[in-house]
Amino acid sequence: MIYHQGHNYHFFIADLDSVARFVATPHPFYPVPIHKIPTLPSVSTDPIVFPRFLYDLSYNRQTFERIPVHTPPYYKSPDQKSDYFQKPKPGFLPAKRTIGGCKQTKTELFRSKRDKFNQTKYLSLRDIVNPEFDESMVLQEIDSLYMDKKSKLYLNRLVAILYSGTKEEEMKIVSNLFRFETEFAFFLSKQMFTVELIPLIHGSFLQEILRTHDERYFHFILSILSPPVLEVIRRSISKNKMKHIETAPKVKPPEGEDLISIIESELYKRFARNLYYEEGTIFTYREEGEENGKETIPFEDSERFDFTGNGEFLEFYGKTKTKLFFKTKEWMESIRFDFFLTRKEIETKEFHRLPKDLILEIPYYETGLFLVGAGITKPKQCFEFSLLWFDY
Repeated sequence: MIYHQGHNYHFFIADLDSVARFVATPHPFYPVPIHKIPTLPSVSTDPIVFPRFLYDLSYNRQTFERIPVHTPPYYKSPDQKSDYFQKPKPGFLPAKRTIGGCKQTKTELFRSKRDKFNQTKYLSLRDIVNPEFDESMVLQEIDSLYMDKKSKLYLNRLVAILYSGTKEEEMKIVSNLFRFETEFAFFLSKQMFTVELIPLIHGSFLQEILRTHDERYFHFILSILSPPVLEVIRRSISKNKMKHIETAPKVKPPEGEDLISIIESELYKRFARNLYYEEGTIFTYREEGEENGKETIPFEDSERFDFTGNGEFLEFYGKTKTKLFFKTKEWMESIRFDFFLTRKEIETKEFHRLPKDLILEIPYYETGLFLVGAGITKPKQCFEFSLLWFDY
């Protein structure tokens, strides 16, 4: 099963052979500004987790609307009962509660740098070109596109990548492009989602868009479409429909509702793939390490901190005046922390591809409300967690 639903998060256990295809629309339950909520890809070949309290989800002909955050009640006594602990969600291990962090006094840890994995989106030719085409046929199609020479050069390189090996090799090569070739990476993630790519796309991508688009807006845009795009559009609708469009009055569409904008937006929604690549470094800690990395961390009393999580994949390690520390108990594909500073402001930290027994630090704000989070382990086990420090 590729999709799992937790109390607060959506989980997709995707890989190169089980591609996740969905539409996540920013629609926060709380008054968080929309522009602060990232747009998610609609195609992922990596495990991905995102909040139910920030997005509506359309998947497998079902719609899952946003919901408020759900946490267990703050700990008051050992006799306290809650369905949160008695009835775990399907696919999740029972929740366990821990009061206080593992460390509550000054402790020596070993600090080190490690590669940071960033998340981005790109368009794979594997998703759009006719599977019956060979390399020369795809190159011929690219040559006919109304795109500049540099863009065509990048597309030709992508074709070479596509036909040179397996899906795994393609992902590895593209990841390295994002890491080492910034111009090419910018093209892949920002400039490739263009209407001029339409002639390359195999299948019935256009029909639904064209069928519902206002004929007056359609007529307005016809004159600025390139010949290859216009030819594909003509082939995608009936002659009668095209006649109605050409005889309809021209009306300038509202901003963002013209045909080109809609097609480019749908290209992104339908074909953008999720991709992780190495960029920059982060500081992490371990309980053992090289002497020159030794640091004394001033952990404080954290007995009022109530940590709850499914299984034993993540441990609340402790706190200082400005930091919270968590220790991985399993290899992680992805882990996300959402710290509610207020109902309007959420600070999110995401980490990807982490080893076991790694200690992470995230900012702590004493006036914050609570923290919730979720993760997916390397063996593809989903889990959620929460950290409360008063009866909210």
